[in-house]
Amino acid sequence: MNRLPNVPVLGLTWGRVSPELLSLAPIDIILGSDVFFDPKDFEDILTTIYFLLEKNQHAQFWTTYQVRSADWSVEALLHKWNLKSTHVPLHSFGADKEHLASSSMPGRHTIEMMIISLAQSEGTSLYSTSDCSTR
Repeated sequence: MNRLPNVPVLGLTWGRVSPELLSLAPIDIILGSDVFFDPKDFEDILTTIYFLLEKNQHAQFWTTYQVRSADWSVEALLHKWNLKSTHVPLHSFGADKEHLASSSMPGRHTIEMMIISLAQSEGTSLYSTSDCSTR
């Protein structure tokens, strides 16, 4: 489809560094869909992401999440782990539709996207860096 000859996929247990994770070849992008759904897991997620980004200084973690509570935020943990987040507006790539990818989630939901990278990274972005909460 994208003419990519090999795209490795590795299942993760957040907060644990497995032998497979240690031997992972260099990476550019880590994809995570709706991983920020339980605040008790936020630090384990960011610990794992930090480990991967430290090994791959120019890599980025692209993630979407459903806003579940105005009280939930990853901002303090991003700071703790020397990470930064960049909010990606869904309309910037046509993902602000009601039934995206044939999804028909009942009720009204807000979906957000952000890119997480190392705070000291000097990479450029098409989007502005902003505070990202999971509200």
